[in-house]
This record gives sequence, structure tokens and C-alpha cells, in this order.
Amino acid sequence: MKSISLLAVILFAPLVLAHGPTPQKVVEAVEIAAPVERVWNAVKDFAAIARWHPGLAASEGNDGNAPGARRTLRLRNGEEVVEELDAYDEANREYAYRLRRENVKAIPASSYSAVFKVTAAGDGARVEWKSRLYRGDTGNMPPEELNDEAAVRAMQSFFRSGLDHLKTMLESSG
Repeated sequence: MKSISLLAVILFAPLVLAHGPTPQKVVEAVEIAAPVERVWNAVKDFAAIARWHPGLAASEGNDGNAPGARRTLRLRNGEEVVEELDAYDEANREYAYRLRRENVKAIPASSYSAVFKVTAAGDGARVEWKSRLYRGDTGNMPPEELNDEAAVRAMQSFFRSGLDHLKTMLESSG
């Protein structure tokens, strides 16, 4: 009996240690000293993110803010990412979208979904951007540039730079 148990440990131990990727979560937020409607008007066009995100050279889309609409983001390094709108709620100033076509050179994630929401915060607004994502390499031993930490770092950086620029842009334009 002991030999069977030992054999089971030897055979199955690598399977216990080997596992696929686990979902990662990124949440970034900013408070902006501007009326909530003004903030929402600056960000509500799903395809027009390049108007306020400094990391983008361009963005273009189709079908406006209808679920199923797609946008292509062209990063300043020339790489592109395609995202698709899943839900759009004008009344609650919120939309949800997901990665449609991955490009790990642009963002080292194999898939992600995100929610962008603007809420009132006193006399101003609070913008929250959150995502659930998977690393760029979904194998058991991803290279450093495609592991969980790289995916989270890239998404945090993308969200943070966009939110910080949006705050500066809206607060300085009074």
C-alpha cells in the first residue's frame, strides 16, 4: 500500500504544482474637481478614448456606443489592440468592454474585461476603471514579460496614466 501511495505522489506531484493562469484584478480610480456630467461627457464616447488618454496615438471605432461596437486603440509605440463593448449604460455613466484581439506587445495580457464608471463625488466626480485579466502567456512557466506581474503592471500603468491625464485635462480647462 505504501508503494502505491508513493507512486501516486511521484506521478501526480507535478500536476498539483502545474496550474494554468489565475485571473488578476486591477482597480484604479481618481477624483476630479469637475461636475460629474462634464467628466462623463469627456469619456462617454467608447471609440474616442484617444481624445483623453495620453498613451494612445489614435482610437477609432464602429457602431458608436451600441453593445458589440469595436474600437481599435493605436498605442504610441505603433501596436494596436481591438476591444469590444459589452454593455453601455448612459443613465449610470458606465460601460463594460473586453479585449477582442490580443496583442501582447501592446498589453501583455491574453484576455481582459473592464468596466469604466463615472459617479458623483461631492461637487466633483469619481472615475473608476477596473479590469479582470489573464497574463499574456497562459502556460505554466510564462516568461517574465508575459507573467501575471507584467500584465497587472501594464494594465495599472495604462489606467493610471489615462486617469491622471483626464484629471489634469478637466481640472485645468475649468
